Amino acid sequence: MRWLLLSFFISLCSLSYSQSNHYHKQAESYTREAESYGKKAEEYRRKAQYYLKEAEKYERQASYYINQGDTNRAKLQQSYAKDATDNANLQLRYAKEADDKAAMYLRWAADALRHPDNNGFL
Repeated sequence: MRWLLLSFFISLCSLSYSQSNHYHKQAESYTREAESYGKKAEEYRRKAQYYLKEAEKYERQASYYINQGDTNRAKLQQSYAKDATDNANLQLRYAKEADDKAAMYLRWAADALRHPDNNGFL
């Protein structure tokens, strides 16, 4: 009988630790996802910066062609500048979405760590 009670107690403790360990692992997984989305957001911002520099370059070329009297090439360069600006804005939108997802995963990680069955295991 004593062995049966001891076995039951060990099983109960093991189950409790298993559940808290589950939430801890879940929180770690969510944190890794958040880090991944944070890195993606940074990459999108770098791409946006690149496109903005390209747009500036095209605007300078358009200005040069206007001064040379070549309006057709100036218009072409201005359209390239507009496309580059549009691409930069798109990359910034992607960065914001990635930042939002990272924040969501961090909230989920915090919730998993605060779960009542977590028993303080961090």
